[in-house]
Amino acid sequence: MTPLSKPVHRLTRKKDRNKPVIVTLAPCGSQDEALIGLRRKGDRTQYVVTLSDVYRWAALTHGNKERIAKAAARKNGVPWRRARRDFVAANSIP
Repeated sequence: MTPLSKPVHRLTRKKDRNKPVIVTLAPCGSQDEALIGLRRKGDRTQYVVTLSDVYRWAALTHGNKERIAKAAARKNGVPWRRARRDFVAANSIP
């Protein structure tokens, strides 16, 4: 993996008000932190959040999804061991 040493900008296919969204990954002052910036193409306003905040939010969201999937599996009488395979496949990047 290449370490993040300078800002990287990528144009996504996600559109907001018919304008593509640009994602920027940039190193922060320390080596331990990074910033994620989001803006619409053509706009100057950029929304910036730290990578640690996004990671924390993603972990909480994943936990909530897993809790809901466990409850649904329990309700349908499917063992979690079997239902977990489907859950992991649906919530992973190939």
